[in-house]
Amino acid sequence: MAANVALLSDLSDKLADYCRSDFKIDDREISSEEMGEFYYAFNKANAFSASTPRESSRASHRDFVAMLNAYERFAHAADGYRLAGKPDPAVLAALLSQRDRVKHLAGKVTEDLRAEAQ
Repeated sequence: MAANVALLSDLSDKLADYCRSDFKIDDREISSEEMGEFYYAFNKANAFSASTPRESSRASHRDFVAMLNAYERFAHAADGYRLAGKPDPAVLAALLSQRDRVKHLAGKVTEDLRAEAQ
């Protein structure tokens, strides 16, 4: 679980960077294919979560599911922003807030895992 948390947390930072740059690297726009990286990681982490139903009573599992949901909302909203093709400071601020929520929940899962290991 910790590896999935770290990966999604790092990818949320990368996606926030893309949002801030209006999905451009140098003069090139980020493609739909490149956005697949964010969905693939989500799908893998979601499959991991679904494969561990015995752990569902643990705080780490509940917070992990909340983090997955927040990450999925962020990825879809960011992709919509990319497809809109026009900078919008209000939308960008909302996206960065969604990223912050993912990071907060990732921290909670990490804390839960430490507590559960004791």
